Amino acid sequence: MLDDRTILYASPEPGTQTELINPNEIATMAKKPAPRKPDHEDDHPMYVRMVLGSLAVLAVFALIVVGIMVANQRREQQVALYRTQCEQAMSGLENKRTAYTQLREGDGAQAGTISDIQVEDTATISALDEQLSATMPERITCDVASAAQYNDRMRLIDEHSEWFEAHTASLQSAVDGVTASKQSKDLADRRETFSATLREVQTTLDLTRGNVADNATWDDLSKLLASAQQAHDAGDMERMEALERELSAAVERVNASRDQKIADDERKAAEQQRRAAEEKAKQEQQRAEQDKQKQQGQQKKD
Repeated sequence: MLDDRTILYASPEPGTQTELINPNEIATMAKKPAPRKPDHEDDHPMYVRMVLGSLAVLAVFALIVVGIMVANQRREQQVALYRTQCEQAMSGLENKRTAYTQLREGDGAQAGTISDIQVEDTATISALDEQLSATMPERITCDVASAAQYNDRMRLIDEHSEWFEAHTASLQSAVDGVTASKQSKDLADRRETFSATLREVQTTLDLTRGNVADNATWDDLSKLLASAQQAHDAGDMERMEALERELSAAVERVNASRDQKIADDERKAAEQQRRAAEEKAKQEQQRAEQDKQKQQGQQKKD
């Protein structure tokens, strides 16, 4: 049965059947939900989001890695710079250590052999002993891994450098003190010994005044004594040593001249005695002859 809502639809193609279309059914069909898409079509956006998220994570990770690499590179560059500075400072420290060691093992060790009785001021020996007993800082290196450690190492290098500078100066001062004190003691001893020599020379001059065969030797010794006295008063050790040898030779010449004078005087005295004896014997002979003649003359008278 057909109603007013039934539409007769005839196909325009020959041989086909005529279809009846009800508008209500069409409306009902229009209200039906659209057919559901396949499950794999609904997952596509999720996959996209996962891929984008993964790419974002990878990008962040890459940035972190790059940041770490850059930080490491900067740290390595900074450490390399600190190491260069440390090695330069270490070179200066080693130079100071070498200078101190050479002084300590050279002039310091030599001055350390001087005893208390060889110096004028024994306090200089005590000061030197204190310096020679000082303990040197241990050797250090620049083998550290971080900038903070390099800063600590640079501070330690500065401390060691200050130690070597201070102790090199104080050790040199102690060595100079001992050396000067010994020189002062040597000069005092030398002047005392030279004074005794001068007194002996003066005694020789006093005893031989006018009693030498050659007065020129005596005059030379007298002039040399005056020069020696000047060197003694000036504290000229080298001049005193040279003059002491000259004085010794001059004294020998004066003594030889004195001995010659004594020998000459003895010879002259012996000659005079011989002549006197001969004159006396001659006179006695003459008196004897005279006495004999007198006796002969008296006998003739008798």
